[in-house]
Amino acid sequence: MRKSAILITGANGEIGHGLITYFNKLNIHNIITLDLVPLASHIKKLVNTEIIGNILDKQILKKLNSEYNFHSIYHLAALLSSKSEIDPLLANNVNTQGTLNLLQFASEYNNGNNKLKFFFPSSIAVYGLNSLKEKEQAGAVREEQFLNPLTIYGCNKLYCEYLGNYYKNKYHIDFRAIRFPGIISSQTLPTGGTSDYFSEMLHSAAQGKKYICFVNGESKIPFMTMPDAVQAICMLMDAEITTLNRTIYNIRSFSPYTKEVIKKIILSFPNAKIDYKVNYSRQNMINSWPSDTSDINARQEWNWRPQHNFNTAFSDYLLPDLKKLYSI
Repeated sequence: MRKSAILITGANGEIGHGLITYFNKLNIHNIITLDLVPLASHIKKLVNTEIIGNILDKQILKKLNSEYNFHSIYHLAALLSSKSEIDPLLANNVNTQGTLNLLQFASEYNNGNNKLKFFFPSSIAVYGLNSLKEKEQAGAVREEQFLNPLTIYGCNKLYCEYLGNYYKNKYHIDFRAIRFPGIISSQTLPTGGTSDYFSEMLHSAAQGKKYICFVNGESKIPFMTMPDAVQAICMLMDAEITTLNRTIYNIRSFSPYTKEVIKKIILSFPNAKIDYKVNYSRQNMINSWPSDTSDINARQEWNWRPQHNFNTAFSDYLLPDLKKLYSI
């Protein structure tokens, strides 16, 4: 008999760490992880089985299918936006083929009973606005608007959303996805994301290092904290399927201009040194993403509410953790 379990791919990222920690607090340990990189030691002890491997390796998925009966899959493995632009073929393989492999894997034993939950982290990169004027006029973008991604990462994410809906309709997988804004963490520096400037300048300021911001001061996209991101995943996955009217949801917490972020950082770290040197490739990506998104559907259907706004993100989460992390 196959053992009941939860599968988390890309588990060694901070969202993966957050989910595993959340499950541990609920005394849930039947977790199987799959990642190219070994788990951090303090996380590894919280899971049942750690598998080092590639989501593209179908033999690994075949072995998992023979040993476990997964009731939930959290597919976090992905190549992020800036790295995807450098190598679009690799991005397509990891982000698209990897997701397709996992959806097919899920369908092979779902038996049409709609009990297997599949979480997919999408992104505001699925949106594509053609000019700054259009971006300004668009306001808070809803889920069905401006689905014209201008990056390979956004194309991958949008296609995977469609794949998820296809497998939901044909194989009755309970596919659920969140279009995340930029995510800010107090614990680790991100790598390969276009919205990373917020976290990078914050960590640099806390360490007393100069930071050169790769987007201009008028750049504006939505953000949220890592604890809110993990909370949102758990809230969506815990929601009764009868309350959900869609599979894809926007969520957001706050949407500051870059110059507002810098002003806030300097108030917190008066010696911070931050300059601008625009990387036009990354700037164009930011320009094509909405200034804000509407999360009204998530609020109405599964009671989504962020715990942090722009001010409390700093006062209650970022600054206390950064001071501990860097012994300030």
